[in-house]
Amino acid sequence: MDKQSPKQHNTKKGKVKYSLLTIVLLICIIQLVVSNVQNILKNINYTAKIRNLKEKRNEELNRNKQLHYEAENFNTDKVLESIVRNNLKMADKDEVLIIINKPQKEDKEKKDKNKNRKTAE
Repeated sequence: MDKQSPKQHNTKKGKVKYSLLTIVLLICIIQLVVSNVQNILKNINYTAKIRNLKEKRNEELNRNKQLHYEAENFNTDKVLESIVRNNLKMADKDEVLIIINKPQKEDKEKKDKNKNRKTAE
């Protein structure tokens, strides 16, 4: 049988150890790279979400300003007069009031039944 010298045996063990360490280090480096890529993608995603939320916030602030303006002007005489005239169906001296009645649901149902009867006959 072929006997190996202790030096050759130690060098083979050393090569195996270094190979295993190299593989472990490569796995660690790959894990670090993957983690960094994921963090960058999350950062991009969160930046886009922040931008969208800021736009929505600005829109809501503008809407809030508009509502405050409307609330302040709601108590003026002209606005109150127009609300009262519309709700009570009143007209001013130089105006003509025209009321258009919308058909009720019952009327629509009756018309539909009549149409169905005519088509069945």
